[in-house]
Amino acid sequence: MAEGNNRSTNLLAAETASLEEQLQRWGEVMLMADKVLRWERAWFPPAIMGAVSLVFLTIYYLDPSVLAGVSCFVMLLCLADYLVPILAPRIFGSNKWTTEQQQRFHEICSNLVKTRRRAVGWWKRLCPQPPSHLPDMTFLLLLPALNQHGIISKYIRMAKREINKLLKQKEKKNE
Repeated sequence: MAEGNNRSTNLLAAETASLEEQLQRWGEVMLMADKVLRWERAWFPPAIMGAVSLVFLTIYYLDPSVLAGVSCFVMLLCLADYLVPILAPRIFGSNKWTTEQQQRFHEICSNLVKTRRRAVGWWKRLCPQPPSHLPDMTFLLLLPALNQHGIISKYIRMAKREINKLLKQKEKKNE
């Protein structure tokens, strides 16, 4: 049992280290976002409410189509991924990390890994088999055209003939 726990702990540490490496360029931003989400200052909750309201009001005012909204969102993500590592050191100050900041960054990454593991675990429990909706939907969408072109009736006739042959063979065996 201890070996399983040790393996799990080592795997968690490896995943956390990998995530830390991937998010290192976003370190200052993640630390600031963590402070905001934990409400370390009294004005953070109203600022969060104001920012969320502004985003929703902008979406409401612009009324983009789904495709345009998703495209703009992805474009903003790409722009942030490019600009944040360049601008973050200038905005947040020096590039020197204190031990406390590094420890907090490690805690944040560890919590993200644990949250991802929990979400994957819940997903596997709630949806144990991959959904088969795509083939079902494809068939349902093709059904009217298959019927119109006589393909369905053709195969139904073939199936009836085969069933009749089997029934006749069974009758001959019974006689």
